[in-house]
Amino acid sequence: MTSLRIDQFAATVAAGDGVTNGLLFTRSLLRSLGYQSDIYSFSIPAALKGEVLKARGFQDSTCDLLLYHHSMGHDHGPWLLDQQCRKAMVYHNITPPAFFPKDSDLRRYAQLGLEQLRDWRDQFIHALADSPLNQSELVEAGYPHTQTLPLLVDSLRLEGPTTMPGFMARQTGHFYLAVGRLAENKRQFLLIEAFYHLLQLQKDQGQQTPQQRLILVGGTTSEHYAQGLEQYIFDLGLQGQVLLAGKCSEPELRWLYRHARQYWCASAHEGFCMPLLEANHASLPVVTQARSNIPDTLGEGGLLIDSDDPVVFAAACNLLETEPGLRDKTIAAGLRNLQRYERENLKQQLQQWLDQLGLSSSSDGVKT
Repeated sequence: MTSLRIDQFAATVAAGDGVTNGLLFTRSLLRSLGYQSDIYSFSIPAALKGEVLKARGFQDSTCDLLLYHHSMGHDHGPWLLDQQCRKAMVYHNITPPAFFPKDSDLRRYAQLGLEQLRDWRDQFIHALADSPLNQSELVEAGYPHTQTLPLLVDSLRLEGPTTMPGFMARQTGHFYLAVGRLAENKRQFLLIEAFYHLLQLQKDQGQQTPQQRLILVGGTTSEHYAQGLEQYIFDLGLQGQVLLAGKCSEPELRWLYRHARQYWCASAHEGFCMPLLEANHASLPVVTQARSNIPDTLGEGGLLIDSDDPVVFAAACNLLETEPGLRDKTIAAGLRNLQRYERENLKQQLQQWLDQLGLSSSSDGVKT
């Protein structure tokens, strides 16, 4: 007898994107549980050809369950709703439209995504959320059957090879790291100002420190915002000390995590925030503001700051370096936090959820 088929669909995918990594991780779990499983999309970059299949080739007649990943509005709703197989949503959160410039495509598609979230609730037999915040938004949108299951944390991917980025060649001293799209909700401007105040604080205290830099990694979502960051770096006199590095490969990211001094985050809105766990895994202490879903994802694994004041952020970063034992305690707490996301635990939870839907692979002759 053949195993059941559980496929996945996302309107768009991108190499290194958090949602796309979640698709790949979920596929690996499904296949290891004995299910047949493929990923389909309408927009597939060259780097993912072969990994992701064209949506037009999807056959709903052979699919027992289609997992639809929702993270932004799109124009492929008619195709999705036309599929006659059973469907479940995996919700990755949508950044509130107010964070994006008026009349921008980002704002329009964020608003559309929220409308689709509400309008499509009767199309799905169940909805998974990858964080408590996301589950609360599903409930608010009227979804009667929801569950939190963070199908994002692929520990095998975190263990991969490392490569030093070219822009780090001949660089010395300490660097602080932040990873995320250059977009308004990520609030990199607060990190830049915090870095400025940290340098001033260390100077006032007479600390002898090596050369220090702030490395901001991530592609540009908002060109206007990115230009504003460049101007802010200039205004604060931090040229050469703050680098907008753009996107990096997975091996380069792993190298940066493992060689940074601290990981920083000031995002105002995160549905999950995977980089926090990547920092935990690399034994990199985390300093972040306690906004959105960040406290749930990070748990005890870093320093959480209630204030949005960059001076307070800088003081916490300085304390991490000057308070005896605090750095080691923070790193140890981060490693403990990772235990909540162990692969085998997530695999077991996924199978239990599928059992609830009557989709146990063992019922079709495949033992889990």
